[in-house]
Amino acid sequence: MGQILRLVLGGLILLAIAVEPSRAADQQFSCKGDIIHESNPNPLNPSKPIDLNVTLGDENKLSIKTGDGKLLAPRITSNNKLQLKFETEEFVGEYFHYTGELFLIYPSGELGRLNCSRT
Repeated sequence: MGQILRLVLGGLILLAIAVEPSRAADQQFSCKGDIIHESNPNPLNPSKPIDLNVTLGDENKLSIKTGDGKLLAPRITSNNKLQLKFETEEFVGEYFHYTGELFLIYPSGELGRLNCSRT
């Protein structure tokens, strides 16, 4: 039980429990990070921070709202003990349950790294 509590405090770890059929309410997280690999880095124009609000609803439904208010509806492609993968039109997401890290892989080759906390 202590291990589960530590994982929950790590951020989106509740995604690992998403297959649990009897959750009472949506789980919400705030995720913040940066692009850690840019396809065309420009030292005069540093990358913008990434700010996402993630909601995990009943029946393993996931929604993401960007910092600029855009609502994304990701499709979960796999979810196991180690990793949750999902896709949007803008990126592929990979969340690692044990570390709480969320990586966003863009078609341009850019890579975003975020840490999430429960709101």
